[in-house]
Amino acid sequence: MKKKVLLIITAILAIVLIGATIWYFKYIYKYNQIAKFTNNRNQEIYILGTYHNQHFNKPFNYSMQDITNCIKNIDPDIVLIESREDTYKNYNVVDGPIDMILAYSYCVQENIDVDMIDYWEINDNTKPGTTDKKRDDMINNNIMKKLETIPEGKKVLIICGDAHLHEQTKRFKKQGFNKERIQNKKELFRGDDSFKYPALMQETIENKINYASTTLKDDINNNLNNDKNKDEWKKSSDALVDNLKKQLELVKENKLYY
Repeated sequence: MKKKVLLIITAILAIVLIGATIWYFKYIYKYNQIAKFTNNRNQEIYILGTYHNQHFNKPFNYSMQDITNCIKNIDPDIVLIESREDTYKNYNVVDGPIDMILAYSYCVQENIDVDMIDYWEINDNTKPGTTDKKRDDMINNNIMKKLETIPEGKKVLIICGDAHLHEQTKRFKKQGFNKERIQNKKELFRGDDSFKYPALMQETIENKINYASTTLKDDINNNLNNDKNKDEWKKSSDALVDNLKKQLELVKENKLYY
């Protein structure tokens, strides 16, 4: 009897946990991915945390349209995205994740200034798809340098992965930035029912596919000595190209989800 009762309680708890998880992602999750700060130069600085490929998965209830809605509703003077500036300058490639390609393409379409703040290297001390303290320190350095060049009183939107959102929030607080309350965060994600990917997005994805298939592979061969690391980076690069090709089809067909 005790075993049966325990099984029933376990089943009930599992159902409650599943229900709570679904409810969290449907009604709360994305609204916790936005933060606002002010600094001593009277700049309003928003940070929007994103989830990269997972925006295409409907259960997360955090779509690509939510990102463009936030950009539109925040109405920033400039957007800083998780992508490397050197790669853009040298190869005209947005090497950030797919949500950064969307943000870049949308900003260009809407005549919003956009710049890059990411940092990562390919060497035997790094692994693909990971982050660490050094990377977030360098991202923070890049943000600080950009903010110094942006006039006082301007509104800045930083778009980066949600892990970087939390790391930059900690750094902003240590640097004396004031964390501000955002009234009714849900309104920042609202938009009308119509959605269309920016026309530039297809070309931007294609550029990254070409980059990942050529230049990135050359960097892997040239910068890595450890064969195991080299193989891991090559597999990651191949997976990246496969994902980008699938995502390109979604963009061409104007679909939000897989």
